[in-house]
Amino acid sequence: MKLLLIIGTIAFFMITTPEKYDFGTSKAGSDWQVVNDNVMGGRSASIKTLTKNSLQFEGNVSLENNGGFASLRSPWGKFDYSNYTKMTMRFKGTNRKFAVTMATSPRFYEPNFKYFFEPNPDEWQTLTFNLEDFKTHQMGRSTGEKITNEDLAKIIRLGIILYDKKAGDFELEIDYIKFK
Repeated sequence: MKLLLIIGTIAFFMITTPEKYDFGTSKAGSDWQVVNDNVMGGRSASIKTLTKNSLQFEGNVSLENNGGFASLRSPWGKFDYSNYTKMTMRFKGTNRKFAVTMATSPRFYEPNFKYFFEPNPDEWQTLTFNLEDFKTHQMGRSTGEKITNEDLAKIIRLGIILYDKKAGDFELEIDYIKFK
């Protein structure tokens, strides 16, 4: 029993860094979860659906009760993306301002990192961008700083957030996210 506990602890703390989240050909995304502003009293609602070809994220953002965001997040882990320089994502969705997010802390008030993008409605797009273009944000506001290689070495969660301060329906369909 003691040996199983030691092995489990070692496995938990090992760094497992996926090079690609291929939502269309694997079960990647089945363990991603929706986190909406209702965790802080807001009224937004969204769901995720894993299809044969993609991960779909859709819902409605509400500004009521100080709300205004919907997000989709990977499971907690230890990811070292410091050896990568680019991220490529294939997606389509509502013409709204989404962001890919990376976190180094589980605390919502600690800085996190975002790269914003806007889909063209109903058109598949492939976007490649530099990881160094992720900007540091704290409590929803940009600090003006960029992500560092040290930060990239200690990512604990990847996600997608819609936080454009607009109420209404949205859809985002993601085929894959790949690091190079």
